[in-house]
Amino acid sequence: MSSCVLPIYRHTRSNGCSAARRSQPSRGQSLVELALALPFLLVLLLGVIDLGRVYFSYITVVNAAREGARYGAGHPQDLSTAQTRAADEAQGSGITLTNVTVSCPSGCTQGNPVRVVVGYSFQLITLYILGGGTIPLQATVEMEIFASP
Repeated sequence: MSSCVLPIYRHTRSNGCSAARRSQPSRGQSLVELALALPFLLVLLLGVIDLGRVYFSYITVVNAAREGARYGAGHPQDLSTAQTRAADEAQGSGITLTNVTVSCPSGCTQGNPVRVVVGYSFQLITLYILGGGTIPLQATVEMEIFASP
């Protein structure tokens, strides 16, 4: 015979035996609740991770555009190297840029701006799982040419 005898009426015993038996069915309920909430929580977690990755990528794209413009402002006769410097800046962070354009809209003379446009197609993890998706990131930086050609 068991040391824990449950009474017929609905009072709890002082030794706590009925409380232990009453909590067993709630374990199954908790498992069902976890199974329902877990997919939502995982998608939310992947969304937060994607947000951080997008922010990192955008900062890298802006820094690459700044580096290209900084070099172009000091060396207006060598815009191809400014383009290479911008691409190398992004490559150091593990990002391969889709396009880098360096130009002098008003002429490459002292006092005029040099413009660098950098683009990158960011691949989302969240939408990749659900069917794919990219976000185009672009940064434009202009700096005044301080060196004469």
